[in-house]
Amino acid sequence: MSAHVATETLLDKAQVLNSIRELPEKVSADALIEHILFMQSVASGIEQASLGHITPHEQAMLEIRSWRK
Repeated sequence: MSAHVATETLLDKAQVLNSIRELPEKVSADALIEHILFMQSVASGIEQASLGHITPHEQAMLEIRSWRK
């Protein structure tokens, strides 16, 4: 299992604004927060991958298979 490294991933304001513009005209606060948290999660994953904090495909597949047991 890969070690989780805690980092604060910052989002680009322009990317957030562009993403929000793609949402429906009316959106709940919960949906908006969920959308922003999703963006942060993706950005964090990309940052972690660029730092080499990844799980090799073979190991990931073994871990996923173990969930079925």
